[in-house]
Amino acid sequence: MDRRNLLKGMGAIVLYSSFPAILGKFISSCKIKDKSLRAGFFSEDEFHLVEQITDALLPATSTPGAIDAQVPYFLDLLVKNCIGKDDQQTIKNGLKQISEGEKFSSMSNADKLDTIKKIDEAAFGGQPDKVWFRIIKKLTLIGYFTSQEGMNKALNYVKVPGDYKACIPYKKGEKALAKTFLMFW
Repeated sequence: MDRRNLLKGMGAIVLYSSFPAILGKFISSCKIKDKSLRAGFFSEDEFHLVEQITDALLPATSTPGAIDAQVPYFLDLLVKNCIGKDDQQTIKNGLKQISEGEKFSSMSNADKLDTIKKIDEAAFGGQPDKVWFRIIKKLTLIGYFTSQEGMNKALNYVKVPGDYKACIPYKKGEKALAKTFLMFW
């Protein structure tokens, strides 16, 4: 027997045997609302504003909302690591714009929703200074509907690993079927 192969095999066994413990720690840490989970792109005030915006977009009803699905943490991580510098600055400028004047956090829920609707209409109506909201809204929806809460509790997720099922029974009034399809813009 070759000593090098033996050492490689033993190293792989040790590594794989410790993997479930590491994975378990990671998953349990995701359920704790802790500052250490944040990627650090948004400042404390900006992150709080992102939480309020995502909560206004997808509030908790009979299904979990964006906050329950940890969408603000997803946005923080994604914007920091996957968005270009120009779009990052656009988002920062947009958050600064919404926090000017009357504080968004001090508004009532109805006023927050009204403000979000106006920004949404402007963003998808072609106003260039509201483009940041399009990015936030799309990433919020992606983060929510690819999370466990979004797939299993807001949608009717059917796990089909490799099989194609042409007809999945649907009864009127049931949740829509979920599929994983990531496409950003």
